[in-house]
Amino acid sequence: MSDSDALTFGIANFDLQYIFDPDDPNWGDEETLELKKSLDIFVIPYTWQLEDLDPAWSHKIAVRAFYIEVHRENQVLHGLTNAEKERVVGAYGHYQQHYDFSKSWYGEAGLGMHLMHYENQFDYDSNFPPELRELLDGNVFNTTAVALISEPFINFGYTKKQSWGQWLAHNSNHYVYGRAVGGKAENLSEIRPKGWRIINGVEFKFDVPKLWGVSDFVAVDFKRIDVSGDMSRLSDDGYYYETTVGWVIDTNNKIPLLDNIGIGFTINYGSSLSGGTLSLYYNE
Repeated sequence: MSDSDALTFGIANFDLQYIFDPDDPNWGDEETLELKKSLDIFVIPYTWQLEDLDPAWSHKIAVRAFYIEVHRENQVLHGLTNAEKERVVGAYGHYQQHYDFSKSWYGEAGLGMHLMHYENQFDYDSNFPPELRELLDGNVFNTTAVALISEPFINFGYTKKQSWGQWLAHNSNHYVYGRAVGGKAENLSEIRPKGWRIINGVEFKFDVPKLWGVSDFVAVDFKRIDVSGDMSRLSDDGYYYETTVGWVIDTNNKIPLLDNIGIGFTINYGSSLSGGTLSLYYNE
């Protein structure tokens, strides 16, 4: 969830079902809207662009720290309302190489690592069966786990400059595999997250007049995201779509620790987090 290429969260969320098609829940409904409202996500990213290996061959190191919290009611048993809070604190870093095969075609490859601490707090309903509570407590609820996850990836793309800006066809392939390395959960040996995500899309970047002496552009990005393994929980169909329209201001390194900033609107279709989102960009 901390990867903005796969999912976009923001400062405001909207249910689009009644705007586009009231009979199609893939546009988002009350359930997906409530889930998005229950999520608090904070991500601080930063990238170091390393010295080029060759005029066509560059590399970089990217890191991000993140905090994710979800607080919602959970009905494990019908008629019993329980309060559940889940919290993930973590860090991610990757090394990536970029190679230009020609003026338009490029390829990228890299390896990332996640270190995450997961905590679950579950407040049982007063009528919850004590024998079931004893079975779940420490195993599913009211437990912690620390996981180390590797994420190799390979990307390809084609970009073309135009009089109005440029367009880009992009493909991104990520595999994640990890295991629990600590925590209080009684089933740590069984915690082995894994899965794929494949992102295909077309992005258009339109040049606009410079603002405050720095470059800015309007971007429109159409993406399809296919997921499998543990990430398939995001979509019953195994895929979903995102369309984003955003205005991004590139600081051209004139502001320390700030590469770019912007604002955008995203439409998510077909996932458990469907709907519209107004987002703020930071080092996007």
